[in-house]
Amino acid sequence: MTTTSERRAVWPRPPYRILAVAPTPFFVDRGGHVQIYEQARALQKLGNAVELCTYHLGRDMPGIRTFRIPRIPWYHKLDAGPSYHKLYLAGLLFALSYGRLRRFHPDVIHGHGWDGCWIAFALSRLTGAPFVFDMQGSFTGEIVAHGYARTESAFFKLLKAIERATLHLGTVVTQSAQMVEDAVRDFGVRRERIHHTFDGVDTGVFRPGIDAADLRAVLNLPPEKKIVVFVGLLKPYQGVDSLLDAIRILVHDIGDAGAHFLIMGFPDEDMYAARAADMGIGAYTTFPGKIDYAQLPRYLALGDVAVAPKLSPTEGDGKIYNYLAHGLPIVAYDRPASKEILGDLAFYAELGKARSLAEALHAALTDEARAAELGRKGRALAIERYSWEAVARRLMLAYADVIARARRTKESKP
Repeated sequence: MTTTSERRAVWPRPPYRILAVAPTPFFVDRGGHVQIYEQARALQKLGNAVELCTYHLGRDMPGIRTFRIPRIPWYHKLDAGPSYHKLYLAGLLFALSYGRLRRFHPDVIHGHGWDGCWIAFALSRLTGAPFVFDMQGSFTGEIVAHGYARTESAFFKLLKAIERATLHLGTVVTQSAQMVEDAVRDFGVRRERIHHTFDGVDTGVFRPGIDAADLRAVLNLPPEKKIVVFVGLLKPYQGVDSLLDAIRILVHDIGDAGAHFLIMGFPDEDMYAARAADMGIGAYTTFPGKIDYAQLPRYLALGDVAVAPKLSPTEGDGKIYNYLAHGLPIVAYDRPASKEILGDLAFYAELGKARSLAEALHAALTDEARAAELGRKGRALAIERYSWEAVARRLMLAYADVIARARRTKESKP
């Protein structure tokens, strides 16, 4: 018979050894990768040991022990979204992760994204190591948003069934209360199996008062205009097309030409710049392309207002945390995931309505007293609630829960 002291020796308490599985070209300068990186950094600061298994693409980040699959010469995709190549990439990443698991002996496996969950689940079944699924968005929602399926198709119904089954594989962590509610309501997931961890921001790095005058000159931004900043993937589901429509309405219909839009991100920045020119708003926009994450605070420091036009109702939006930390007044579409983060600390527009977004931008640019107040309160909110250390502590509670569940399962077996 196993004694209590022996059980405590077998089943670990924090700090933990964590094997992170990230089926993505980590690190590329976009929101989901920032989340993976900052989570790992914060977990290590709290004494945990982290190893990360990922694709061959991307760049290593300081302080994160990273292992990569073999180089695939024909695969170069850096942006988010589905790809049929991920089928064999998942096999390679599984093999890599299994090898690291045998050497590292983690207390818990942290699977990022849906394919990360499937790999982590397979590793768990093979080795007995408990796992958590980091759900960063809707599986079917992402596939529909990228044009791989139509909601009325039989293929969509199959994907929905896969989504349901995946959510019942094990413990889930997520950054959106709306995703928690959707999983409980639409898929029957038990509430105690989901941990809402929020996202975070380093408020010492992302902060007001950074001098970026030289960068403003380099980018040739008009000195007499207010700057509206956007950072993210340049994709329709991120609201970029809607934002361009709103800029056109703001300038040509409302007659507010006092702002210039710094639209940062990739891919297709040249295509969007050409589209802006065709729409008659080329002189009001600058598309600098991909921004190095280490340089992002200086770019955001150029902003007088920030815009978050993401269209997905439930998917998180990491850029909002950075905007808050900089003390920027924020214009956002009124969607559950944004309201959860911001509460009433934003100029809201009706979801998906470009004219409403233009009107909200006009209000943020002209109501300077309210804009300043929202910026101050937003900065205070970021400091109080959204530090990465707080996120890491919530993750550790999820790890403790899944380890305890694995212990009870093991002890219940004859």
